[in-house]
Amino acid sequence: MPNSPRPPGSACCPTRDHLNDAIRDLMNQPASHERTRQWAALLEQWADACPCTCCRWTTAA
Repeated sequence: MPNSPRPPGSACCPTRDHLNDAIRDLMNQPASHERTRQWAALLEQWADACPCTCCRWTTAA
């Protein structure tokens, strides 16, 4: 069960669940140039997984 509810329209992006898991796994690896490269690739895939604007949401830290 997710920690927070998904925003309306996020169900159009089922691929992102898989990518989120891959990102979480990557976060557990030690920092390296390869991890940085993989991180950038995963974030790009995550952003491209749902081309509609209804699904692109984030929070700023």
